[in-house]
Amino acid sequence: MSFSASTQPVLLHTNTSISPSTCGPLCQSRQAGTGAAQPVAQQITDFFSKLFDTHDFPARWHCGNWTDFHGWLYILSDLGIWAAYFAIPILLVRLIIRRKDVPFQGITLLFLAFVLLCGLTHLIDAVIFWWPAYRLSAILRLATAIVSVFAAYALNRVFPLLLNLRSVKDLKIEIAKRKRTEERLLASEFLLTEAGRIACVGGWEWDVVTGKRSWSKTVYDILEVPTDADVNIKNVFSYYPEPYNHLLSQAVENALENGCKWDLEAIAITAQNKTLWIRHIGEPVYNQQGKVVKLRGTLMDIDQYKKHELELSRALKATQEKTRQLQNFSYVLSHNIRNHTSNLSALAEMIEVDHIDHDNKDLMLKSKRVTQALTITLDDLANVMEAQEQSISQELVSFATVADQVTEAQNFQLQQIQAEVMQHFEVPAVYFSQLYMNSIFQHLLSNAIRYRDPAKNLQVQFRSYRNEDGRIVLECQDNGLGMDLELYGHKVFGLYATFHPSLSARGVGLYLIKTQIESQGGQITVDSQPGNGSTFRVVFNTQEN
Repeated sequence: MSFSASTQPVLLHTNTSISPSTCGPLCQSRQAGTGAAQPVAQQITDFFSKLFDTHDFPARWHCGNWTDFHGWLYILSDLGIWAAYFAIPILLVRLIIRRKDVPFQGITLLFLAFVLLCGLTHLIDAVIFWWPAYRLSAILRLATAIVSVFAAYALNRVFPLLLNLRSVKDLKIEIAKRKRTEERLLASEFLLTEAGRIACVGGWEWDVVTGKRSWSKTVYDILEVPTDADVNIKNVFSYYPEPYNHLLSQAVENALENGCKWDLEAIAITAQNKTLWIRHIGEPVYNQQGKVVKLRGTLMDIDQYKKHELELSRALKATQEKTRQLQNFSYVLSHNIRNHTSNLSALAEMIEVDHIDHDNKDLMLKSKRVTQALTITLDDLANVMEAQEQSISQELVSFATVADQVTEAQNFQLQQIQAEVMQHFEVPAVYFSQLYMNSIFQHLLSNAIRYRDPAKNLQVQFRSYRNEDGRIVLECQDNGLGMDLELYGHKVFGLYATFHPSLSARGVGLYLIKTQIESQGGQITVDSQPGNGSTFRVVFNTQEN
């Protein structure tokens, strides 16, 4: 880059040193110390009065040994620094305007002023090559120094806070975590919404302070209200006819005054005039002062379940009524027939068969046997009906005590047949009916005696233990005749089921104890083979000792 002699005559010199005389008398005057001899106050007054006066100084081109390259390198560098420094404050101002949440705005403004002033000092340095405003340059540098000191001080004060700011890496990790959390929340919200939709359960909330109500989408669906409808316009209790309207109003009032929860089943009339059963649940929400500020709860469509419940209730009542009628009929029938059979038996006993002919005597004896059999049958049926209708309380029953009592009662018969009764109770007692336990032991022992094997001495073993499910089991094992379960297993515990016609058995005892055991939630089973005896197992519906 070159310049003509008319514009820059000083640059026509070679790169030789320029003596102070080449800068003119002003430089010579400063070098001689003439300016420094003035009083300080006068110097300050002159300084500010001549702030923009450049007659006291030469342009920088005329002071010093500047070449074209050196001078313009200096000028262009200062201008480039100024341009960058000037662009930075513009960007900072735009950032502050657009982002109101920028932290440390005071520090940002201080650094904005600092950068702007630094840029101006470089600009004035470039301008001084033509316009020697050294006084203005000094003022700018002073302002830059002051702002720099304040910026450094302010930065030092907030430096600990700056150290606590999370890094970009930390922020990225936090953002990733939040995204994953939001995705899980969205998935959970979807599942919750779907669960509410499928189960017909929605949520509602009423802000007591503002009076605003909010419903979940399922509540809109249950009451058949458009999802864009304003739920605050219509009185929410208008969806419920009396007496449910009054019940819900009382529940809400009680919640506001006494903080009580509610759980009510009510009939609702939807916006489409459809009637359905709903379950209305609510509770109060308190603020820190203990005051009720909100009511919230759930609304559930129970129409299908409620209708089934009502149908079952009606069916149960009808069944109970029919059962009661059947019981009354059975009682009357049993009572009347037993009276007649008793009369027939008494009359048959009064007849003297020795005074009638042989044919009539035979008929009379057959009639007498039929009457006695009918009486026994009616007595058995009466006992079974009585066992089914009894309401028995449970208590802790000792196996050994009951076994001893039953064995003692049949001791004479056991001695006659030389029978041996053994006891081994690992579990000593069980919660059961004392009356039923006596009946179980008595019928099992009588059954073993009746179906004993004449070729063997009868052995009966009673024992108790816990099975693999932890339930208590009572077992009665004998070495009697046994039975073929393949043929008779399906009717072992049936009424009047007998398997040894030659023996005097009526088939009532096993049926009776099965009824008693099952009425208490237990069960009875049997293992048996012909000639190898039988094993009866009673499994109680309890795991307690």
